[in-house]
Amino acid sequence: MSHVKARPIPIQTICLTIALVMMATIGHGQEDPGVKELVALGTAKIRSQNLSEAKQNAVEDALVNAVGQVVMEMLTAETVSRRFQLIDDNVFKKQANFVLNYRVLTESVSGNAVRSLVQVDVAADRVNQELSRLGVALSGAVYPRILFMIAEKNVTDDTFTFWWGDRPVAGRTISEAAMVESLQSSGCTTIDPPELNSLLGLAVNTPDAQLLAIAKQLGAEVLITGTGMATEAPNTMGGTIRAFEAVVTAKALNVRTGEVICNTYQSSVASSQDVAAGGSEALSKAGAMAGDHLARQVMVAWQKDQEKGAVLEVTVEGTGGHIASLVRLRTEITSISGVRELKMKTMSTDKAVMAVSYQGSSRSLADALLLKTFTGFGIDIYEVTPEAIGIRLVHK
Repeated sequence: MSHVKARPIPIQTICLTIALVMMATIGHGQEDPGVKELVALGTAKIRSQNLSEAKQNAVEDALVNAVGQVVMEMLTAETVSRRFQLIDDNVFKKQANFVLNYRVLTESVSGNAVRSLVQVDVAADRVNQELSRLGVALSGAVYPRILFMIAEKNVTDDTFTFWWGDRPVAGRTISEAAMVESLQSSGCTTIDPPELNSLLGLAVNTPDAQLLAIAKQLGAEVLITGTGMATEAPNTMGGTIRAFEAVVTAKALNVRTGEVICNTYQSSVASSQDVAAGGSEALSKAGAMAGDHLARQVMVAWQKDQEKGAVLEVTVEGTGGHIASLVRLRTEITSISGVRELKMKTMSTDKAVMAVSYQGSSRSLADALLLKTFTGFGIDIYEVTPEAIGIRLVHK
């Protein structure tokens, strides 16, 4: 039998101790799917020869590790890394809210350290709910497609730069790019600015209704619109170094309902000898701050919206002479998780329209349908909007 010498790990360093959680799950026959049974290792130092206190600290460490393992199974490593402070404050430091039961299996004392092996029952459903409340992206969940319309004016610019105006713009603005990075790391899909055949010629302060119409055409589910502006700030450092301040104001809107999800106002200061570089740095910092703020609010609002569900219109073409295929398709739709009800709205010679009550987005329903296998026919999903799905039956 081989032996591996374990290295003592400080109880304060949760990042490192999570990695020590044992992957073996012993709850093969557990009745409650919301409870996760784990075996976790905890470590603590013996201080002032107080062995009893060290043993208790080792158990507490194991409990944090067990909760940490559940979190790591629900989130991507990138999400944990980016949102670690938020997760640490609300989950790891409050592990008692998620631990249902525990039992010390064995423990050992080596030098000035105690190690405890603990069997832990973790309320995984509570962890899931808390992460959702915090707006943290869960692995495998479907999150919104976001379109950004952020107009920007740097220190050296005469006017605002934006792609929906009367002059061509390549790529994203500086503050928008920083916001995009924050939303993408939260699990959202972002839509690139479109390649326009002709300029839209709209103004910076175009009404929300018009911007939402554009967002809907581009398949967005959330629209983030606003402005970023950099100006020269009072110089408090002297010499050739100059200070620059950027302000980013933005709001997120639900494309389907037109409702404002949240607003943000962020400012940042940067210093540089170069005017354009200083303004760009300030815009990037303010954009990142705005993105972090919007990310959490958008994720929370989106998950609440998905929980309420919506009625989607599903149009099926190519039904003429193939009623059996339509019936099979209806059966498969009703079997998809999240579908609560399906009703026929209209039926014509070669087309059927259904109303589907679904807890999720139209895109997630379309994705689920694409995973289905049909005998004797296939499906071509030719259109997906926030309110509707267009399907064409393809017979072999």
